Amino acid sequence: MISRAEALRYMGVHGEPDERLTALIDECETELLAAACPRFVWRIFDIVRSEGEISLSGCDFSLIGIDIERHLEGCTKAAVTAATLSADADRLLKRLRLSDGAKAVAADALASVLAEQTSEQARQAVSAEMTGYSATWCYAAGYGDFPLEQAAQLLTAVHASRKLGETGTSSNMMTPQKSIVGIVGLSEKPLDSRRRSCEDCTMKETCRFRKDGLRCNM
Repeated sequence: MISRAEALRYMGVHGEPDERLTALIDECETELLAAACPRFVWRIFDIVRSEGEISLSGCDFSLIGIDIERHLEGCTKAAVTAATLSADADRLLKRLRLSDGAKAVAADALASVLAEQTSEQARQAVSAEMTGYSATWCYAAGYGDFPLEQAAQLLTAVHASRKLGETGTSSNMMTPQKSIVGIVGLSEKPLDSRRRSCEDCTMKETCRFRKDGLRCNM
């Protein structure tokens, strides 16, 4: 089941949708669930801190940005998680963009939410496996000052191309389009509840969702 409230938020709809919009979303959800094949992979790494840089054990790149460093503060391990909806979902969205603008908007919003839900399933799988550790939320590449350019490196680290068919393009996009790759911090000590809320977000002062009394999935 795809979160209807989250999809409506992506569509910029306030309040309860009317019958016509509800029927449209129902139709798009049915088509999307038939086309999509949500899958995810994850892999655990030790966090390496050296000379002011932070990296993941066995990886030949450093993590860039103050935000990801803050996100992993107090963590000794991290999980790289990758989630995707499949190329068939992309083909459905492309077809709708060419044939039906209203359905395209609704289906795109639903697909974004489904990708986020799949990413959250990956985070929950990590948390269930890593008993004794507290898990942060997934900080996705491209969020804050954690550059989208690192997405391809993270995908390689979890062998996402072979396992999911998920890759990064030369223009820093991901294929399939509805894909998410990010990092979940793992701490041997309980994490401050603030780490799971808007209060730890660098965008809290300008976030359009907070202005509407809502929150994002980051």
